[in-house]
Amino acid sequence: MKKKSLIETNPYLKDPELRKFLIERSVASSTAVEGVHVKYPEFTKELKKKMREATAAAQKARNQKS
Repeated sequence: MKKKSLIETNPYLKDPELRKFLIERSVASSTAVEGVHVKYPEFTKELKKKMREATAAAQKARNQKS
């Protein structure tokens, strides 16, 4: 049986726009740890809505596993 990729199983990564934003934000955070400070990307209203939807989907998935 073939395993699903992280993009297929992680609700935060399913939406391409939200995935791109979260990766860019993660890179900014990681570079700050190394001492290189860059401007963090800001959430737009649309991205905040998508993040809430992904969080709700993740919570639902966790509840189904219990």
